[in-house]
Amino acid sequence: MTRPLAVTLALLLAGCAGQSDSSTSSTRACQSIRSAVLARDAKALTVLDILCKGDLVVIAGALPPDYTLAVAAVHIARNTPGVSHVETFFVPRSEREASDSALATQLRRAVARSEDAEAMDLTVVAGTVVLVGVVEGQAKADDLVASVGAVPGVRRVKSFLQVKP
Repeated sequence: MTRPLAVTLALLLAGCAGQSDSSTSSTRACQSIRSAVLARDAKALTVLDILCKGDLVVIAGALPPDYTLAVAAVHIARNTPGVSHVETFFVPRSEREASDSALATQLRRAVARSEDAEAMDLTVVAGTVVLVGVVEGQAKADDLVASVGAVPGVRRVKSFLQVKP
């Protein structure tokens, strides 16, 4: 990522909502979901990403056609205390790209430089960046999606950003 783009992304994320009391329960809920999914399949988190912010859980991944654990992961998330909303983003495994991991790492580094990095999480699936978090306003969300979408290698952005009330 070019330096100006990284700085722009960091500045946009600086406007994200900071940690709240719900961040601790969100972390616990996410750990609980991940543990339950791993108990069913030890390799599950190599194909599934589980992102949690507040009471929202997003499960994303590039999956084989018969991967029933994705359905189980959604069921586990929906039945986890503190979770009120579960979203998914799945693509066929054949669409997963080798560059996804490197792109996610690059974007996470840019996000980590912001003061409120805890307010947002992301993953990359088949060149699509999946954003999860809470922002101060719709303009911030729109700017963040546009900035992330401008990063070389990003095909599109799937936003699960919530606007802080």
